[in-house]
Amino acid sequence: MKQPLHISLWSYRDLRLVLPARAVSYAGDSIALVALMLRVSDDGGAAAITALLLAFAVPTVVMIPFAGRIVDGYDSRRVLIWSSLLQAAAGVGLAFCHGLAATLALVCVLQVGQAVAGPAWAALVPRIVGDELVGKATGTSQALIGAAMLAGSAAGGLLVGWSGDRGALLVDAATFLGLAVVARLVQTRRTPVPGAPKEPGGLTAGLRSLFADSLLQVLVPALWVFVLVGEAVNVVEVFLITDEIGLGPSGYGAVLAAQGAGAIAGAWCTGRLKSDLARSRAVLAGTAAIGASCVLMGLAGGVMPLVIGAVAVGFGGGMLNAATSTLVVTRSVDALRGRVVAALSGTARACSLVALLLGGLVGSLLGPRATFVVAGALAVLASAITAALLARRDVVRAPSPPVPCSPVGT
Repeated sequence: MKQPLHISLWSYRDLRLVLPARAVSYAGDSIALVALMLRVSDDGGAAAITALLLAFAVPTVVMIPFAGRIVDGYDSRRVLIWSSLLQAAAGVGLAFCHGLAATLALVCVLQVGQAVAGPAWAALVPRIVGDELVGKATGTSQALIGAAMLAGSAAGGLLVGWSGDRGALLVDAATFLGLAVVARLVQTRRTPVPGAPKEPGGLTAGLRSLFADSLLQVLVPALWVFVLVGEAVNVVEVFLITDEIGLGPSGYGAVLAAQGAGAIAGAWCTGRLKSDLARSRAVLAGTAAIGASCVLMGLAGGVMPLVIGAVAVGFGGGMLNAATSTLVVTRSVDALRGRVVAALSGTARACSLVALLLGGLVGSLLGPRATFVVAGALAVLASAITAALLARRDVVRAPSPPVPCSPVGT
C-alpha cells in the first residue's frame, strides 16, 4: 500500500475521523484523571492517590499476554467498538460510584479496555495511510493528543468545580462513545487471513518480533532503561518545583504546561522524519536531551533555567515517543503488530511502576535536586552507550517483508 510522501494525511477520510476522535478521547481521560485525583485525595490522602495510579498502570501490564492476541486475532472494527464501549461503561460507572474500592475497580476496567484499544488503533493506522506515512501520522497524532491532554487537564478542574466529578466523568464516558461511533464509521479494517498459519503466544510473540529486528533489539532495552531512570524523577518533581525553587501551585502547573508544549513540538517535528536512521537518531537525541535537561533542572537556581529544562524534557520525550512508536510499527510484520505494540507498551508501563518505587527511594535518600542530577546523568550515559552499540554494527536496515493479511474492506 505504497503512497507518495507528498500526499496530505488529511486526504485520507478514515484518518480524518481517527486522529481527532482519539485526541478528544485523551482530553476526556485528562479530565477524568483530574476528577479522580481530587476525589480520592479527599477520601484517602497519599495512599489513595498511589492506589489510583497503580489502578491506571497495572492492567496494561497484566493484559500484555492477551491484548495483542485479541488485536491480531479478530476483526479490528469489532475489537475497537467493544473496547470503546467497555471504557464508556466504566466511565459511567465511575460517575455514579463514589467508594474508593469501586473507583479503583472501575479504573481497572477502564484500563483493560485501553490496553486493547491502544494497540488496535496503532496497528490500524498503517492500513489507512501506508507504511511510508506512518511516521507523519504518528507524530501528528501524538501532537494532537498532547494538545488535547493539556486542554483536558485545564478543563478538568473547571468541570469539577462547576458540576462535580460526576459531570467530568460523564464527559469522559461520552468521548469513548464517540470513539465507538468512529470505529464503526472507519472503512479500513484489519482482519486475520482465514486459514493462515498463526504465530503462537502473546507477550512472547511480541518480544520475539521486537528482538528479531537488529535495530529494535538495541533501542527497546535502551528505552526500558531510560524509562526506569527518566520517570523516577516524576516522583520528586513537585518537590523540586515547589520546595526547592519556591513556586506555588500555579507555578507548578505552568511548568508542567511548558513541558507538555515541548512534547507537542517534539512529536510534531519527529513525525516529519522520513528514514529509520533519522528516527533512531531521534531516539538517542531525545534520551540525551531529557537527561541533560534533568541535570539543568536539578541545578536550577531560578525559574528561567527550570522552565527551559522543562520545555527541553518535553521536547525530548515527544521525539523519543514518536520515533520509537514509528520504528516499532513499521519494522514489525502486519500480522503481529497488535502483539508487538502491546508488548512494548506493557513492558514500558512495567518499567514505569518500578521507576515510581525507585524515585521514591532515591528521592528520600538524596533529595529532589540530587535525584534529578543523578537520573539525568544516567540517561545521558544510557544514550551514549546505545549510540556506541548502534555504531558498532549495521542495524538500520529494512525490516522483514510484511505477512499478507486480508485486504482492506468495509
